[in-house]
Amino acid sequence: MYARKVGDQVLDFGHRGWLYEESFMFYDYQTDSLWVQATGEAVHGHYKGTKLDRLPATQTTWSEWRQLHPETRVLSRPKNQNAKYWQDSFAANYATGTGVKYQRHKVLSFGLAVIAPAGQKLYPFKELEMQPALADRIGSDLVLVVFHPTSRTAVAWDPRYEGRTLEIGSAKLEKSDLILMDRQTGSTWSGLAGRCISGPAQGGQLKQLTSTQFVVENWPLHYPAAPIYHRNEKSPLEFR
Repeated sequence: MYARKVGDQVLDFGHRGWLYEESFMFYDYQTDSLWVQATGEAVHGHYKGTKLDRLPATQTTWSEWRQLHPETRVLSRPKNQNAKYWQDSFAANYATGTGVKYQRHKVLSFGLAVIAPAGQKLYPFKELEMQPALADRIGSDLVLVVFHPTSRTAVAWDPRYEGRTLEIGSAKLEKSDLILMDRQTGSTWSGLAGRCISGPAQGGQLKQLTSTQFVVENWPLHYPAAPIYHRNEKSPLEFR
């Protein structure tokens, strides 16, 4: 998800169904510049070379989101326009590996791309299935990645709270959440909401980092110098 404001101008966007290196493209009405969804960068037009600011966002199911945030209001559309959004129009491409430019002839896989100030890193879901809560670094930035396999929901948090770094001692999978225990204080945290639900820090909130779900096979096309996480790098619950 991106902010619409560039400098002092608020842009309005549309799309024509075009792709760039297997990524969706969109344009702004004001200058007709072309922007790449994967990076938020304009590759043609007045804003060429400009990047939109990313905003924290979570990609999940509606039922999962409603469990975590029951107070949420929904921006809806007329019912006669809903049917075309019930299914992902690219599902067949993901299932076969068939792209516009690249034909991979295999099922494509997904991961969580974390875009931190110090750099970017991709965490494949197949790795997160084995360790649904992991502590990591991207450059100098500490990152806590949480994955709920049932709903295929992944989020990334800054693990620092009130001047100290959480020490996650265990992770318990529940129907609609991954519950984390802080070894230092005994506080219990909602891994998907980043909120402390019991203990000394109850009511506390972690800062969500900018991230997005990303096709693993397309990652090198847009972030060729950025790494992909593998389990043998470090202990899953220890910052180093």
